[in-house]
Amino acid sequence: MVELLGQHKYQLDAKGRFALPKRYLEALEGGAYLTLGQDRCLWVFPPEDFERYGERIRARPLSDANARAYARMFFGSADRVAPDAQGRLTISPKLRAHLSGREVMVIGVFDHLEVWDAPAWHRYELENEMAYSSGALELGEA
Repeated sequence: MVELLGQHKYQLDAKGRFALPKRYLEALEGGAYLTLGQDRCLWVFPPEDFERYGERIRARPLSDANARAYARMFFGSADRVAPDAQGRLTISPKLRAHLSGREVMVIGVFDHLEVWDAPAWHRYELENEMAYSSGALELGEA
């Protein structure tokens, strides 16, 4: 398993494409799933991690209204994508509408990537950096 780590800044081209570094391309050589994330970002999953996360969603009962809503947002927004010959991923116009500009930050979050509108990422990072550094930002119980 290739770890998806780090931050990279990119410009989307007119077709909504952005290049990926080689280490990300290795993790996505079998293709990827691009979907609506949380905190106003997009998520990019390698196929095996998309399947693993999808299993958790599908394990929730259909009688749970929140589970149905979550599944609709997650799966209903998903696109199967693959890097092109130049190592670029294309964001569909529907998902691109969730980004306010052409400058994006791609954040590695170990098992998936997040694609953020660059100014939104910088605000988020500033809002959370001090809490993380001071130890006030903690992991909750799983």
